[in-house]
Amino acid sequence: MIPKSLVSVLFTLAIGGPILAEETLLILARHAEKQSDAGNPDLTERGLGRAEALADIAAEWNVNAVYSTDFCRTAQTAQPAAVRLGMPIVVQATGSAAADLEGCTPEISSTVLYLDPKIDNTPDLLSWVLDQHAGGAVLIVGHSNTLPRMLLRLGVGVFQIADDEYDRLFMVTHDSTEGARVVETSYGEAPTESPMPEAVESLPIVDRAIAFHGGETYGNSRTRLNIASRSGSFDLEVTRRGPLFDYAVKDSVEDSSRITRADNETTQRIVGGETVELDAETTRRARDFVFARVYFPFLPFGLNDPDVFKLDQGIEHWDAKDLRRVKVTFTPGSSTDASDDYAYWFDPETGRLEQYAYSFGNGTPKGGLRFRRLSNYRRVGGILFFDAGNIGLEGDGDFTVDRIDPEMVGELMHPVSEVKLSAIEVEPLGD
Repeated sequence: MIPKSLVSVLFTLAIGGPILAEETLLILARHAEKQSDAGNPDLTERGLGRAEALADIAAEWNVNAVYSTDFCRTAQTAQPAAVRLGMPIVVQATGSAAADLEGCTPEISSTVLYLDPKIDNTPDLLSWVLDQHAGGAVLIVGHSNTLPRMLLRLGVGVFQIADDEYDRLFMVTHDSTEGARVVETSYGEAPTESPMPEAVESLPIVDRAIAFHGGETYGNSRTRLNIASRSGSFDLEVTRRGPLFDYAVKDSVEDSSRITRADNETTQRIVGGETVELDAETTRRARDFVFARVYFPFLPFGLNDPDVFKLDQGIEHWDAKDLRRVKVTFTPGSSTDASDDYAYWFDPETGRLEQYAYSFGNGTPKGGLRFRRLSNYRRVGGILFFDAGNIGLEGDGDFTVDRIDPEMVGELMHPVSEVKLSAIEVEPLGD
């Protein structure tokens, strides 16, 4: 068969000729435009048109199976291909309370076949598809978080899909002995740009979290503690008097004691009892070093600092708990790591911080993600402290916390370290 569409022609050229008989073609498509971000939205009119364009591609490649998740937006994207090819939509149940194909408009008129509920994650789905359809062609309609996991599992690289990218298409050929090859392309008309929600300086859930963790005490206290992880052991002395701060971090370098101190105006470094002269660059690096050591053990107090912007991303379901997710970004240039992004998950009732994640090294070959789940909560002197289990994912290119969800954490991230606090002392300061 000679493909006719531009997408198919470019794909054939990219892989150097027709697909071999022993290769399986996986057409991975992100669902088309949805009407809203809430619940289980239907496709927009533009999205329905895009779904027809996807059906054209599926028909050209004689797709012999169509897969979708159990949301209206994915099933509606898959339906034109299933109708045109005269086959059912094979649905993988996600377990989400919002998922429901009964009330979709337009309705899902195709026959729907549900996979075994045990096939509830990316590795199992890929194993099933590659086993059941070896040598064939399969269309899988997924989401901005599920498709990158499939591509990573297939071994073809790290990909990110932005929230407003509804035309992303990945053509993957898979051979059981030679591995997989991917061509990244798009389908349908170029998507229109939609306005992004605005990050704000203040959010009620963050204010509640700071109060629950003891923000009033923290704002007028001196705290001493040790924080230990894979990166080393550090003794901290953190003093706050309202907007005034004085932070000191003590560690060792080359068998010499080192103290790095930063307050609102000055920076000092003492190594082996001798004061080290700092120029503008080393001053900046020293302050970044101090702030990085102080930031995490005293979360969530820093989330209302200047240059911090927050975006409420709603409720997510994690391990039988509903948590409110907040994305945090920083004013560009405000620190060395200002290009990294962070996500925090709070108990929506109490405001207790339950877990957080961050990207690092964006734009470098050593980028990655870290995810920390909190444990061993204890309140000392009115301030709530915690330890954390640290897991991660590394690779070339840019990473974003937007892609983190329970499946990514459970399947793709590996243990990195334990972060433990000890020797905690809190001294309230008088007026």
